[in-house]
Amino acid sequence: MPNQFTSPSGWTVSSVRNPWGQVPHTAGGQSLTDSARKLADRLHDRPNAENMKNVRRHHYVPQGYLRRWSFDNRRVWTLDTVAGKFSAIGVKDLCVEENFHRVVGPDGNPHNAVETMFTSVDEELCRVQKMFDQLREPDSLTLDDYQILCVVIAAQRIRTKQQRRVHSQYAEWLAAQAPSMKSWFDLDDPLFASGIHTEGVFRALWSAADVLLGRQIEIWEDPSARFPTCDAPVLVPFIKGRRPPLLSAHQIIWPLSPNRVVVLSNDLVGEKAVIRQASSKQVGTVRDAVLQGRERMVVAGVTQREQLARYRLYGGRRVQVELRCSERTPQGERVAAGGCCVRFREWFGIKPDAALCSRGLHQPAPEMLKWT
Repeated sequence: MPNQFTSPSGWTVSSVRNPWGQVPHTAGGQSLTDSARKLADRLHDRPNAENMKNVRRHHYVPQGYLRRWSFDNRRVWTLDTVAGKFSAIGVKDLCVEENFHRVVGPDGNPHNAVETMFTSVDEELCRVQKMFDQLREPDSLTLDDYQILCVVIAAQRIRTKQQRRVHSQYAEWLAAQAPSMKSWFDLDDPLFASGIHTEGVFRALWSAADVLLGRQIEIWEDPSARFPTCDAPVLVPFIKGRRPPLLSAHQIIWPLSPNRVVVLSNDLVGEKAVIRQASSKQVGTVRDAVLQGRERMVVAGVTQREQLARYRLYGGRRVQVELRCSERTPQGERVAAGGCCVRFREWFGIKPDAALCSRGLHQPAPEMLKWT
């Protein structure tokens, strides 16, 4: 059980035992367990071993992941929240876009090597998904399992079409402030956005995993199979219409199947993982997080087919950029005259919201509206 003690400065501090036996962080990819190191090696070697030209249909959510919701191992029940259409779609045709990860190589020629790299991530993701979906003895988990879990969750969160759109909004604002900057999307260079996005995914992968490591693994189990998922399946529940940063988010939710979700929580109990039967409130938390966190498509299992068709569509609202100026830094320090601190976060709305300071430091960025 957690112990509490009061430090000399007067702060009340909670401490729990470390069930892993060592600090689980990757140190930005420098301190990896055996499985994580093998994954890193496969990411490096895979493009040289695969055909880099013919892989054109790129899934930003793996087919194997979506198949856990399938009623015939090929199709899933979906709700298109833009068109308001309820239908069965094959997993091969869901969360896919042609040449989504296509980039230009050092030789100036476009290629799909990044997609072959994601194949290694997807293999690990589906393996970990199956393992945690079937887990019965949490003490059997190893530090390898924990580290790889956080790596694949981090990769899945930042590789989606939603994240590319959100960062496109932010890039348009930056381009408006500095006209010499190249906008993320350039009609004369259609591969530019893909290159920036995919490079950012792999550059941020290990540090993003470190943000997740150190949390308590909870597994919520629902015998009634009511958990949905979506095309942006790593979920940070909104609080009063704003999505908290990962560092301060109380829960990060990753649906595994209609029966289970993994929750990375800040409520540490000193166990490798805690398996709980989900309450109706927790089922509702996951459902609401999916409906607000999706980009466009919601996916549900066979038992939720009829309920899926009646889900709330939220009138076109989804994840958008919110920008605010402040005379103080996040640490509370006052910014000197002639400057300001711009806060970037995500909110749930119809369009991006940029309400900046009156110091005359910023230019309007109407191009942000292209990516609503």
